[in-house]
Amino acid sequence: MDADTIVRQALTLLRQDGLAGVTFRKLTTSLQVKAPAIYWRFNDKQELLEAMAEAILQEQLADLTPLQSGQPWQPWLAGVLHRLRRALLTYPDGARVVTGARPTGTPTIARIAEYGLRALQDGGLTLPEAANVVFTSIHYTFGHAIEEQDSTGAHTMDDKTAEEFVRTYPTIARAMVEARSTGVTGDDIFDAGISLIIGTRAPAGIEPDTDR
Repeated sequence: MDADTIVRQALTLLRQDGLAGVTFRKLTTSLQVKAPAIYWRFNDKQELLEAMAEAILQEQLADLTPLQSGQPWQPWLAGVLHRLRRALLTYPDGARVVTGARPTGTPTIARIAEYGLRALQDGGLTLPEAANVVFTSIHYTFGHAIEEQDSTGAHTMDDKTAEEFVRTYPTIARAMVEARSTGVTGDDIFDAGISLIIGTRAPAGIEPDTDR
């Protein structure tokens, strides 16, 4: 039993039942193997989850390359972060799987940080300044994606709870109504936060130039 087969089956379980559904018992049953076949490839569940995290990231970021020297870093970084968010949202609890992984087990995350730091330094920032921007934006992306996947949303409130919420938090309620009326999407909300961190607004669909 090769490691890729195990990871792909684990991702199938993740898509079906979320993180709670990824257990060695269910994995051995679905693969029709004994536990040693899995432990031969992964010492423990943490190693398996990190392999799953890397596979999730590779679906969106396999072609990630450094920014060409002299090019503006803001749209490049915004594009990378949008791709990272899409990767995290591809699977139920995908954000939790990736954020729980160690950088040594997820080289794609390490490459995002490494390439980001290089790009910002080439753009004139000091290394500490670059680190503040890069790591803050990555952590923001993680947190935003987790909230998107975990939040039940106001639409699940019953009428009585919704009325009480509006009375208690009228400004929040107005902001939510305005957002709905203007067609604000999850991409828009995410991009607004990214623009605050990196100091520019990039279209939600922007992609880094991966041909460089």
